Amino acid sequence: MTLSSIAKKNIKKNIRRYFIYLNSMIFSISIYFTFVSLQFNKQLLGTSVTLGKIQPAFQAASIILMIFAAIFIWYSNSFFTRKRKKEIGLYLLFGMSRKKIGLLLFLENLLIGGVALVIGVLAGIMFSKLFMMIIFKLMGFSLVVSFSFRPQALLQTLLVFLFIIILASVYNYFLIYRFSLSELFKAERKGERGGGGSAVLSLLAVFLLGISYLFFVNPQEIVPITNSGIRLLLSAIFLIIGSFLFMNSLITYILIVLQKITSIYFKGENLLSLTHLLFRIKSNVIILTVISLLSSVTILACVSTYSFYYHINTFSKKDNPYSYMFNMKDEELNEQMQELVEKSASKTLEYQNIAEYLPIKADTSALGRMNDSFQVLLISKNTYQSLMKNRGINEQIHLSKHDAFTFYDGNLDVKSDPYTGKTLSLPNHEQITISSYKHHSLLNQGEKLFPVVISDTLFNELKEKTAPQKLYLYKLTNEKTAKKLNHDLGQFVNPNRYAESLPIYSSFYENYHYGLETYGLLIFIGSFLGLVFLLATGSLIYFKQLIEATSDKDRYRILRKIGAPEKEVKKSVAKQVGFVFFLPLLLAITNSAVVTYVLADFLQINMFLPFITCLLVYLIIYLVYYGFTTSNYLRIIK
Repeated sequence: MTLSSIAKKNIKKNIRRYFIYLNSMIFSISIYFTFVSLQFNKQLLGTSVTLGKIQPAFQAASIILMIFAAIFIWYSNSFFTRKRKKEIGLYLLFGMSRKKIGLLLFLENLLIGGVALVIGVLAGIMFSKLFMMIIFKLMGFSLVVSFSFRPQALLQTLLVFLFIIILASVYNYFLIYRFSLSELFKAERKGERGGGGSAVLSLLAVFLLGISYLFFVNPQEIVPITNSGIRLLLSAIFLIIGSFLFMNSLITYILIVLQKITSIYFKGENLLSLTHLLFRIKSNVIILTVISLLSSVTILACVSTYSFYYHINTFSKKDNPYSYMFNMKDEELNEQMQELVEKSASKTLEYQNIAEYLPIKADTSALGRMNDSFQVLLISKNTYQSLMKNRGINEQIHLSKHDAFTFYDGNLDVKSDPYTGKTLSLPNHEQITISSYKHHSLLNQGEKLFPVVISDTLFNELKEKTAPQKLYLYKLTNEKTAKKLNHDLGQFVNPNRYAESLPIYSSFYENYHYGLETYGLLIFIGSFLGLVFLLATGSLIYFKQLIEATSDKDRYRILRKIGAPEKEVKKSVAKQVGFVFFLPLLLAITNSAVVTYVLADFLQINMFLPFITCLLVYLIIYLVYYGFTTSNYLRIIK
C-alpha cells in the first residue's frame, strides 16, 4: 500500500473530523477569490463614482483576509496534528520510519488543501455573480449584472493559498521529528495552563475592564486625559489585560465559589459540570481571551458599517440641506441652470431661494480648522432668517456689529463646538468674534465653503467695498431620484474654464449616491470579513472541544459504570460546551455595547437597531456551531 493510498484512506476515515476544517478553508478561499474578482471587475470599476476607493478597499480587505486565513489554517492544522499525535505514535511503534510518517502527514494536508482550493475556487466562480448583485444593490446601482471571470483573480488566489497549504504541510512533515514516542502518546493529556482563581486578580479584572469602559466613555470631569489617541490606546490595553484576567481568574474564582455552595454544587448535573469546567477553563484561557476580543471587533465593525449605511439618508440631509446649490460665476450659465431646474422640476419643487453673500479673503488662522482653499462667505442676518424660514425654522437672533455665528462643518464629532469664542480677521483689519455655533448645516457640505452670519449693519458696510454675489438654492421632493436632472445640470459644471474663482455647485443626488456607494462598499466588505472571522472563531472552539471530548472518553465511561444517568451526562456536556461557547461572546457583547454607545453618542445617531440586528445574526450562527459541537462531543464520548 502506497503512502498516497494510506493518506486517502485516512482522510475518508476521518471525514467528519475534517468537515468543519475543510468547510472553513473552502469558505475562506471562495470569499478571498470573490474579493479579488471584484477588485478586477470592469463593470463595477466603470460604474462607480468611488472609483478611487474601490480598488484600495478591496486590496486592503483581501490582505486582511489572507493574513487571517493563514493564521486560521495554521492554528486549525496545529489542533488536528495534536489530536493525531497518538495515531502518529502508533505508526512509529509499528515500525514506520519518521520520514515516511512525515511524508504521510504532508500528503494528507496537501490533499485536503488541494480539495479545499478546487472547491473554494469553483464556489467563488459560481457565486461571484450573486456577490456582484448584492454589492450593486447595496451601492444603489440599477444594472444587469453580467458574469465575469478574471484570470488575474484565479492566479492570485492559487498562489496565496498554495503557499499557505504547502507551508502547513511542511510543518506537518517536520512534526514527527520534534517529539519522542512517549511525548506523542501523552500529547492528549497536555494543554495550555492558566492560573488559578484569585480574589485579588478577579477584582483587578473588574477594575481594569471598568477603567477601560470609563476611558472609552470619557466623562471630562473624571478622566483628565485630553489627548484622545493616548486615551484610546490606554483603553485598548486595559481591555486586553482585563479580558485575560476575566477569563483566567474571575471565572475560575466564581466556579470555585460555586463549588463551595452545596445547594448549587450537589444539584443535578452541576456536580459533573462545575468540576469539569473548573479543570478545562484553565486550558482555554488564551483561546477564550482571543475569541472574546476578536468577536468584540467583529460585532463592532458590523454594527458600525451597518449603522452608517442605515443612516445614510440622515447623514445626507444633515450635510446637504438643499437639493441643488450653485453659483457658476457666469450670469448666463446661472440663468440657464435656473431655467433647467424650474422646467424639469416644476412638479417636485418644494421651494427655492437666492442667498446674497460677500466672498472675502479672511484670515482664518485663529480658527485652526480652515486653510486657504476655503471660501469665506459672509451672509447677513436677514438672509439667514429667510433661509431658515423656508426650512421651517423661525429663529429670532440678535447680533452686535462685531459678533457672528458659524455652522456645523461636517465634523464627525457632532457634539463639539470648534468655533465659539474665536476670532475672524477681515481684509479691512476688522475682527469679528464668533459668539455662537449652530449644530446644523447652513449650506451643502463638500464645497469648501465657510459660511459666517454677521449683523446687517456690518454686512451693509462691507457691501460697499465688496461686490455681493448670489447663491441659487433649490429644494426638491424627489431629490434622491432626480438622476436625469442631475446629469443635465452636471453638463454645465466645468472647473477648467475658470481661471481665478471656482464655481460653486453641489447636488444632493450626487452626494447621497456617493455616500450610498461608499457605505454600501463598506458594509459588503465588513459583513463578509465579519462572517469569515465568526466562522473561524466558531471553528476554533469546535476543534478545541472535540480534542477535549476525545481525552474525556475514559472519564465519561467511568461515570456511566458508576451509574450516572445518560440524561445527566447530556446536560453536563451541553452546559460545559455552552459555557465555553458563550462566555467569550458575553464579554464581547459587553465590550461592543459600550463602544457602540460611545460611537452613537459621538455621531449623535441611534445605533440600537443595527446593534440588535448584528447581534442576532451573530447569535444564530453561534447557536448552529454550538448545536453541531454538542452533538459531535456526545458522539465521541459514546
